[in-house]
Amino acid sequence: MTPLILQLLTMQKEMQKQMTMMVAVPVTKEGRRLEAALGRNMEKAVKANSDALWARIQEENAKNEKLLRDRIQQITGLISNFMNKDLPAILEKTVKKEMASVGQAVVRAMSPAVEKIISSAIVESFQVCTLFLYPIDIRMKLLHCLAWI
Repeated sequence: MTPLILQLLTMQKEMQKQMTMMVAVPVTKEGRRLEAALGRNMEKAVKANSDALWARIQEENAKNEKLLRDRIQQITGLISNFMNKDLPAILEKTVKKEMASVGQAVVRAMSPAVEKIISSAIVESFQVCTLFLYPIDIRMKLLHCLAWI
């Protein structure tokens, strides 16, 4: 009996090896098939998500560009309004104010010079008038002296 049991045990071990091989090959094949299918599904999901993300980024960029254009147009309008309406009035007011103060400063600066010129002109005209009162030879001497002054 022992040889029969030994033979049975050997057959059982052989069957287990064959069963392992018979199960291992289809399981390996199925594993590879599942791995490929999972890879394709993951690739599709990643592509769909990246496409959706890209579309969202483009939407955000378009919205931000529109907001930027609107803001630039608003700022341009404000600057134009300022240049066309407010600036001339402010400039006119400032120029009038400054011209008034400049005019006063010019008058203050010129007054002494004008007074000096007027007084010297009057003195000269009196000198010329008084010269005619003297005889000609004295007048020549006086003119000669005045020329040296």
